[in-house]
Amino acid sequence: MLQLIRENAQGIVIWVIVGFIILGLSSFILSSYLGGNVKTYVAKVNDTEISDRQFRIAFNNRQAQLQQQLGENFSRFFNESMLRNSVITGLVNNELLSQLAYDAGFRVGPDQVQKELAKVALFQDENGRFSNQKFASFVEQYGYSVKGYALEESQRLANKQLLDGISNSALILRSDLTEYQKLNRQQRNVGLLTINKSEIAKALSVSDEEVKAYFESHTADFMTDEQVKVDYLEFSLKSLADEQEIDITEVEDFYEKNKGRYTISGEREASHILIKLDEKTDDKAALAKLAVIQAKINSGASFADLAKENSDDKFSAKKGGKFGRVNQEQGGNQAFNNALFALQNEGDVSNPVRSEFGYHLIKLDKIYPGKVKPFDEVKEALERELKGQKAERIFYEGQSKLENLTYQYQDSLEPAAEEIGIKIKTSPLFSRRGGAQIFRNQEVLKEAFSEEVLQESLNSPMIKLSDDHVIVLRLKEHKPAKPKTFEQVKSLVENKLKQEKAAQLVAELATAKLEKLNAGTKADELVDAKKITWQDYGFISRQAKDDEVKSKDDKSAKQTIRAEARRAAFSMQSPTAEKPSIHSLTAGNGDGLLIVLHEVRDNPKAEEASVTEAMHKQLSQTIGAAESESVVNFMRSKSDVDINTTLNEAQ
Repeated sequence: MLQLIRENAQGIVIWVIVGFIILGLSSFILSSYLGGNVKTYVAKVNDTEISDRQFRIAFNNRQAQLQQQLGENFSRFFNESMLRNSVITGLVNNELLSQLAYDAGFRVGPDQVQKELAKVALFQDENGRFSNQKFASFVEQYGYSVKGYALEESQRLANKQLLDGISNSALILRSDLTEYQKLNRQQRNVGLLTINKSEIAKALSVSDEEVKAYFESHTADFMTDEQVKVDYLEFSLKSLADEQEIDITEVEDFYEKNKGRYTISGEREASHILIKLDEKTDDKAALAKLAVIQAKINSGASFADLAKENSDDKFSAKKGGKFGRVNQEQGGNQAFNNALFALQNEGDVSNPVRSEFGYHLIKLDKIYPGKVKPFDEVKEALERELKGQKAERIFYEGQSKLENLTYQYQDSLEPAAEEIGIKIKTSPLFSRRGGAQIFRNQEVLKEAFSEEVLQESLNSPMIKLSDDHVIVLRLKEHKPAKPKTFEQVKSLVENKLKQEKAAQLVAELATAKLEKLNAGTKADELVDAKKITWQDYGFISRQAKDDEVKSKDDKSAKQTIRAEARRAAFSMQSPTAEKPSIHSLTAGNGDGLLIVLHEVRDNPKAEEASVTEAMHKQLSQTIGAAESESVVNFMRSKSDVDINTTLNEAQ
C-alpha cells in the first residue's frame, strides 16, 4: 500500500488530497486545544495529576529491572502494553495511598528518610557508610533530583507506615488458627486406580486406509510453517563500546580532571551532650545548663561522665555521649555536622550548637583524613566509562542516520550500512512462532511478517529491542506454508489416531470401572496387568512431606500419589462407614484416575509450637495483605480516577 502511494504520488490531484488531509488534521488539533479537551497527564487521581515524566521514569526503571532479571530472554517476553498498564496502575494505587496517608496524618521527617537511605547498599561506600556522591549519581541516572528522590522516599515511608498499620492489625483468633491447622493437617486414607493411556495405545493398531483417510480429511492440520529469511542491520551501544579504543593518556587525563569523584571524604568521630527543648526547657534554660557543663569541662571534668549525667540523648549517654563516625557530606543534622568539622584538633569541644533536637555540645574524638583512590584501582572502570561515552555519541548519531536512510532508501539496506559503517547480516529461516535470539522478539516477528516487508519488499521501520539496541530488516527469502506429503506425516497421523482411540477407550473404561466400584467391587479386583493398576497409599496429607511414613519393608514406602490425584482427594466428600467415596478424573497425560477415599482423620501427631507460630504469622501476613489491597480498592472506588487512554495509546 505504501509503495502504491509512492508510485502514484504525482500531479495536482494527489496534492489536493494531501492538502485536505493537512487542513483536516490542523482543524482537529486546533479545535481540541481551543475546546480545552487536551489532557496532558497520564492519569489523574482526584485533583492530583500523574505527569508523563513521572510515568516515563517509572516505566524506564521497571523496564530496566526486567532487563536485568530476564537477561537474554527480555526481548522474547517483553510486552510493552502490559508493562505500561501495570506501571500506570501502580502509580495510581500509590497516589491513592499517598492521599489517604496524608489525610490520616502520616508524616516522615528528613532524619528518618536519611536513616532509610543510609541502609541502601547502592548508596554506601566501600566501608559500608552512606556516600552523598553515590546517592546523587544514582538519582541523577534515573532522572530524579536529590530533593525529588528524598521527597518520594518520604512519601513511600509514610505509605509504608499506613500499610504496615493495616497489615499488622489483622486479627487471627487462636480458635480460628486451631481450626485452620486441623483442616490443613487433615489426613485421608486413599487408593488410586489408574487406567494407563500409554499402555492402551501400545496395544492398538490402525490400518493404512484409516491413516490415509484421516490425512486427507485433515490436510490443513499438516502444513509446513511459513518461513522468512531477512537481511538486517543491527546497531547496539554495547557492541559499539566494545569496539572503541582508548589511549592510556586519555584515561590518565580523565582521572586527573575527575579526581573528586574518586576521593573518599574525611570523617570524624564525635561525642555529644544534648539538652532537648520542650515545654519545661526553652532556649534560655538549655543554654544555661550547657554553660554549667562547659565550665566543668574547662575545669578538667570528664566529657563522658558529664554526658552520662546530663545528656537527653539517652542512647548515646550510656556510652559517654559517643555519637559515632560522621561524613561531612552526609545529610541529616547539617548544623551538627558543620560544627563538628569546624573543630581543629582531637579533644576540642564546640560552643553550644542549635539543631531541631535542641542544643548540643560536640566533642571531636578522632579525625579520619580523606584519601584519593589510586589510578590503578580505577583504571579499568575509567576505560569502560570513556568507551561508553564515545560509543554513546556514535550510537545516537548513527541511530538517527539508520532510521532516516532506511526510510529514504526503502528498497535497500546498503546506503545506511555504508554511511554508518556496519555490516548487513542475514538471519536463518524462521517462522511466525519465532527463531533464535532477537528473532524471538514479538515486535521483530510482527514486522518481518508485515505487509510492507513480506508483500511490498520494503525495509521495516527501525525496531527498538531496548533503548540502546535497534535493528532494521528487509526480506531476503520467503517460504510460504504448504501441505506436507503423506509420507512425511504418516507416522505422526498413525500415532495421532492411536492417541485419539486410546483416549476414547480410557474414558469408556473409567466409566465402566466407576460403575463397578460404586456397585461394591474391590479396586484390586479390577487390575489388568500394566493397563489398569491399583495402589493403596494409606493416609496421605496435603503435602507429600507430611504423608504417613510406611514401614521400610513396604515396597510402596517410597511412592507418593500423583499431585493431581492428591489435590482431588482433598476436595472429595467424606466417605460413610458403609461405603468409600469415589471420584473420577482425567489426568494431564490422558490417564484415567479413579480415587477411592476410605477414611478422613485428624493428624495424630501434635504440631510443634514453632510451626504453629510460623503459621499464625503467615496467616496474619496473608490476611493483612488482603486487607491492604481491599483498602486500595475501596479508595479507588470512592475516588475520581481518570486514565488518559488517548495519551497512553499514542505512546
